[in-house]
Amino acid sequence: MANNGYGRSLKLMGTLSILGVSLCATTAAWSQAYPSKPVRVINAFAPGGPNDLIARPVLEGLTKTMGQQFILENKPGANGNIGTQEVVRATPDGYTLLFVTFSQLTINPVLYKLPFDPVKDLAPIVLVTQANSAVVANAGVPAATMKEFIAHARANPGKVTFSSSGNGSQPQLGGELLAMLTQTKMVHVPYKGGGPALTAVVAGEVDFIVQSPGLAFPNIRAGKLKVLVVAGSRRLPLAPDAPTAEEIGLPEFKSRASTGFMAPARTPRPIIDRLNAEITRYLNTPEARKYFADAGYDLIPGTPEEFTRYQLDELARWSAVAKSANIQVE
Repeated sequence: MANNGYGRSLKLMGTLSILGVSLCATTAAWSQAYPSKPVRVINAFAPGGPNDLIARPVLEGLTKTMGQQFILENKPGANGNIGTQEVVRATPDGYTLLFVTFSQLTINPVLYKLPFDPVKDLAPIVLVTQANSAVVANAGVPAATMKEFIAHARANPGKVTFSSSGNGSQPQLGGELLAMLTQTKMVHVPYKGGGPALTAVVAGEVDFIVQSPGLAFPNIRAGKLKVLVVAGSRRLPLAPDAPTAEEIGLPEFKSRASTGFMAPARTPRPIIDRLNAEITRYLNTPEARKYFADAGYDLIPGTPEEFTRYQLDELARWSAVAKSANIQVE
């Protein structure tokens, strides 16, 4: 009897082993077969902004290496919520993806009653870029340093203004965080988009904006704008003379714009892993590294699990800022 039982055990183990090999082979084949048709990638903001500049070269790289078109579609509205919801509702088969700015994941859940949960209803694929924001001021602001700027704001409560791409946007949160940390009263002026918000600073309609200086670099070089401080722990190559927040005694002043790719929840993990590998491979090419460095972005690819940890950390931080500043959106 013992021998028969042992034989049956060996037979069962052999069957399970065959099934396991078969499953692995099927999974690998599934992954390699994807994609078999064009892939839509939703950008939930208007064309011509930073998302387009970041996503398009990545999608061109994927089109070359994966043999199918990866097509960027702009679906703006409601601070990114409309495009995000379209991806949440899409079939989780890898043919509808989301190129996401982290404000969609970490600020919108605090400010809006969303019909979806960005943590539960979206599957992270890979992080792409991170850009530390900076205080970018009009050249005419009467302050040569951040210390002088803070003193100026304290001496003129309610008169120093900062722009943003709209209520609830990353630049607004950055400006509100700066006002909280420096105990100053500064006035937020929302605009319809990042371009108009930056143009307002150049024109002197407002005093400053908190955003990555990459888009502002031509005006910085022309002397129309100046960078007073970097909202992070590392100086920026685009503004090497601007000190970091840590260097001026504001270590908690951290604001960074991050991007990544996501898919609808329940997208098969083999597809997630294939996309992660292909995007990471592209980001590690010399041409990609040069392109993003010249544009002022750090590349931060990693695993889907690292994406999730990053998302939850940012969500906790900006939730606290939004609640403390009592930010309301219409």
